[in-house]
Amino acid sequence: MNYIYDVLANFNNCFYDFFDWNIDDDIVHIKKLPILKVSYSFFNKVKYHEVVVSKDLLDKIYHKTDFFKINKNKYSYVCAFCDGNEAIIMNFSSNGSILGRSSFLIDEENEVVDLSECLDVVDYSIIDFKECVYSVFKTRKELSDISYFLSELKSMSDDKLKYLYFECFNEFESDVQKVYDKIFYELEHSFNSICDKVSNFLKLTSFNK
Repeated sequence: MNYIYDVLANFNNCFYDFFDWNIDDDIVHIKKLPILKVSYSFFNKVKYHEVVVSKDLLDKIYHKTDFFKINKNKYSYVCAFCDGNEAIIMNFSSNGSILGRSSFLIDEENEVVDLSECLDVVDYSIIDFKECVYSVFKTRKELSDISYFLSELKSMSDDKLKYLYFECFNEFESDVQKVYDKIFYELEHSFNSICDKVSNFLKLTSFNK
């Protein structure tokens, strides 16, 4: 097995590029990390979506990662995946579900990509898959805003929802479920199109409470 040495990881539920790391994040210093080369399809699934990987992958990476100043048993199933162009650090549970994922710092990622040139592509089985459209190609702030907006929508009165709908789409809709569904859909799939309108509306309604 091939390894990269002395790298940093910042495990989160969603994938954040290194420039989205926060100063108060729990940064993990890794001494030795195994590298597995996979296809673009497999890489994309584990990077952005909720998956459960197979036992043969877990057995292959079990306790293969060493850490600085951290009990090894805290992170039993950690590895780096690379598709030849990008790399990511993954932390799995004992049943194969994702506990966290981390980007590399740019120079460390480049090193992994270079090392992967001599590796063969092996795709391990994914035994469960759930698409998470909203997490793809969004910044950490956008994901945080979406989470906040959706929680506010769930507690909003019917009249406020209808008014917000008009503000966003310049049309009336009397069916509250359709109102909620469309706003919810736009936030997940076309966030930037209504982000400012939703944000301003929530600020205004909060100020007038």
